[in-house]
Amino acid sequence: MSSSTKSITQCRKCHIPLVLNDYAIDKSCQNKHVFLFECPQCHDFSATAMANIPQDKWHEFVSSDKLDEIIRLYNSAVKKF
Repeated sequence: MSSSTKSITQCRKCHIPLVLNDYAIDKSCQNKHVFLFECPQCHDFSATAMANIPQDKWHEFVSSDKLDEIIRLYNSAVKKF
């Protein structure tokens, strides 16, 4: 994991990896697609734009059964506008 990706997906308080809690695909023209992470220790939340993390790194925190679906939805939404 690159240092920039690690800083986005690591709890600032506990310094442990965050866990993907949810994601949102923006269906408006603003293209604000986000990942919502949660710290498994302190339960703090952190959100970041999907564009802040390269798609080839998403497999590091998205389960394999959801990865293809998220990439498909994201790519479809980005191409729409």
